[in-house]
Amino acid sequence: MTVSALILSMLDGTISDRFTVIQRFIGDRSVMDLGCVDSRRERSDTAARVQHKVNMLHKRIASANVDTLGVDIDPEGVAALNAQGYHTIVAGEIIEHLANPGQFLCNLARHLSDDGVLIISTPNPFYAGFTWKIWRYGKPSAHEEHMGWQDPITLGQLLRHCGFEVIEAHWVQPRSTLLKELKSWKRFLRPYFCECFLMVARKLPA
Repeated sequence: MTVSALILSMLDGTISDRFTVIQRFIGDRSVMDLGCVDSRRERSDTAARVQHKVNMLHKRIASANVDTLGVDIDPEGVAALNAQGYHTIVAGEIIEHLANPGQFLCNLARHLSDDGVLIISTPNPFYAGFTWKIWRYGKPSAHEEHMGWQDPITLGQLLRHCGFEVIEAHWVQPRSTLLKELKSWKRFLRPYFCECFLMVARKLPA
């Protein structure tokens, strides 16, 4: 079976919360949470966003596992998280923010333990809500710091090339307002129009 066929066979369900998958893998193991701040510095004050975002993914991971290292390039966000008792360092961001995602994944493969797992979630470029925004505004919605898009097939291929095999894949569609649900109606017919996707991968044997 080809990598693309294998990935598509895994994508048979949609979840509303990434943490339901992540929680199964963090347990009492050491965890590195990359891009932990989740800030939008051009739109809002990072410290205020960190303070008021109760459901922030890094907070949930660190609460479930105290042996969590948060990594980010946002010094203001790092300081805000440290003030709340989280140990965080300044380093890197998540895959759609990177100029060289392949090198990023190869580096992770080198540093991940042999029995470790890599969990990646990223926006879906085919999200149905983007279609509505293109019709309404003439362009899709994109984070001001995004440098590239991945879909499940291309990310699965990239992971394989960088020394990983995908063991799980899930569509992610966060719960939202009724209006946003209506704007993304196509996902009810084809999950490939969901907002995000998540993959769990492990290192290929040496």
